[in-house]
Amino acid sequence: MRRLQRAATRGRPISARVLQQAVADHDASLGPCRIHGARVAGPVDLSHRQLEFGLEFVQCRFSDPLDLRGLQAVALDLRGSSVPALLADGLAVDGDVRLSGCVIGTAPGEPMALGIEAAVVRDGVQAPRRVSEPPAEAPLRLADARIAGNLTAEELHLYSSGLWSLFAPRLRIDGALQGRGLTATGAVYLRDVRVAHAVYVNGARMGGIDATGLSCGRGFYADWGFCSHGQVLLRGAAVESVVTFHDATLAAPHGELILSRLTTSRLRLDLRVAPHRRVVLRDARVGALVDDSATWPADGRLDIEGLVYQRLGSTTPLSLKDRLAWLALDHEAGVSVFEQLAASYQAAGDERAVRAVRHARERHLRRSDRLTGRIWGAVQDVLFGYGYAPRRALLWLLALVAAGSSWFSVHPPTAVGGSGQRTFDPVLYCLDLLIPVVSLGYRSAFDPAGWDKVVAVFLIISGWVLATAVISGASRALGRG
Repeated sequence: MRRLQRAATRGRPISARVLQQAVADHDASLGPCRIHGARVAGPVDLSHRQLEFGLEFVQCRFSDPLDLRGLQAVALDLRGSSVPALLADGLAVDGDVRLSGCVIGTAPGEPMALGIEAAVVRDGVQAPRRVSEPPAEAPLRLADARIAGNLTAEELHLYSSGLWSLFAPRLRIDGALQGRGLTATGAVYLRDVRVAHAVYVNGARMGGIDATGLSCGRGFYADWGFCSHGQVLLRGAAVESVVTFHDATLAAPHGELILSRLTTSRLRLDLRVAPHRRVVLRDARVGALVDDSATWPADGRLDIEGLVYQRLGSTTPLSLKDRLAWLALDHEAGVSVFEQLAASYQAAGDERAVRAVRHARERHLRRSDRLTGRIWGAVQDVLFGYGYAPRRALLWLLALVAAGSSWFSVHPPTAVGGSGQRTFDPVLYCLDLLIPVVSLGYRSAFDPAGWDKVVAVFLIISGWVLATAVISGASRALGRG
């Protein structure tokens, strides 16, 4: 190995066969097999070997792919190296895998973005078809790999001619996946990956992430300058701590978030700018949701049906009106989105906001009702706010009493029989006309004529309509609230 290192120091190329033999002859008692700054000619095949030491090929230049499929080693360090392809399916490493500063792939080609061209529909959400793994080509492959330590890929550059730059389904990492500043011309495939600690891709730039079924113990950090030109999918992912897209950019042509059925304690969606396409939170379950109204998706591009959250927060103060406008961004939203918002306000102890949200829910339901239902709903809304604005009914009653008593104080009706045994009181007379069923004796004691009768009939009808609206609205509020 010392002879190889001297050759590397002098700038002489090393053949792949010589390097393979040096690895085979290395004494594990001497520590890792180290070589720095070497130029390696030919394809290096270390597949399916069982090594009791680590490999350190730091700042090396490989002319052909490096095959590590099925390799078992103590550690792997390729920092600063360049290689056309790193094939490491089934890799098993007892320590860390270090790829920081590596350049993997050929010369940069046309950037590829994860989109929805070949999509299927599940639960109303479009997503790429599951990739057929054997033909999937990527410069970095880690399918079914096992890493007992950390996977460090900071400032890693991945250049691919196809859609995928990193293909690592079912990867297992007992530490963290550190990909700060990672750059990929294609997308990253992390389906069914298990990471014991956190996933860091803050500041990374790529063509998308498919992390469907991801399991992560300490957080998923796609923030502080993260940029994706394709879809970011965390469908069915389970992240115990936080999922954050703070200061992230979802750019053209296919930048969007699909987080359906995501489970996490905290979700931050305060992006740098509004996403180019959709934000899908269908059936997600989060403890706290933090967003920013300035970076909400465009009208009709939000899907929050079935979203469950305990608390809502924002980087800027938002009023109840703003939150209702947020719900309106989802054109397919049902009653559940209003109930969820009301539940969050109720947990915060804001009963006034709870009533306002449920009032908005009834208005939302009215839009899909039949014509007669919409008309009757509008009457209930004006008179009583569907049971969530009880003071409005009292104001209507007082207004009708005031108007009626003003009229009858100037135009008193004639007493029945002319006996005059009851003194006329315009206020009590109007109340007797307005209140159904219950009689105060004034309605039968006086007989209006002409315009007085028109006003009296109007008050009687108004009383019945008001009473019916109050009873209907109250029963609706009690039944649904």
